[in-house]
Amino acid sequence: MPETHYFVIAMDEEKAWVLWPEYFDANRTRAEGRKVKRSLAVAQPNLEMLEKALQRLGLEFKTEAEKAYPGNWFNRKGRVLVEKSLSKSKLLTKVGEQLAHS
Repeated sequence: MPETHYFVIAMDEEKAWVLWPEYFDANRTRAEGRKVKRSLAVAQPNLEMLEKALQRLGLEFKTEAEKAYPGNWFNRKGRVLVEKSLSKSKLLTKVGEQLAHS
């Protein structure tokens, strides 16, 4: 039986995309930080929702619950670091599609 090797990337801001729940918040405007079109946004997205969407997409990620979005620094919703296997715009769209259809 051949040996299986798993490659785990070091998850830091320089080697991964940063996704904030605010990027997918239907209650935010683009100026307030929403990055996806409103049809792919959801009400009150949270880290658990992002984690489930990323798991369904089969992407490697790391959750940082203590972080705060700069434009919403007083509300620590956390963030997720995601492997750079897609462009950020494609990643945002795919995650938004997962959130909108879940």
